[in-house]
Amino acid sequence: MLAWMVNWVRGISAALLFIGLAFYLSWSILYDTWFDIGLYSFTIVLVVFGILGIMLTTIKDENETTA
Repeated sequence: MLAWMVNWVRGISAALLFIGLAFYLSWSILYDTWFDIGLYSFTIVLVVFGILGIMLTTIKDENETTA
């Protein structure tokens, strides 16, 4: 399909994953709150979309190379 689109989605997904983990660590260190449900609810959205995006582009990339 469009290889550049897959690369953009993979890059955005990696950025979401990194931003989610960096936000969790920085907020927890800065405010000393490691067990905050609000922090979890914000971070989990970023991390899950990052992981799903990377998985989706990897599966799509594997299907195109085998076909």
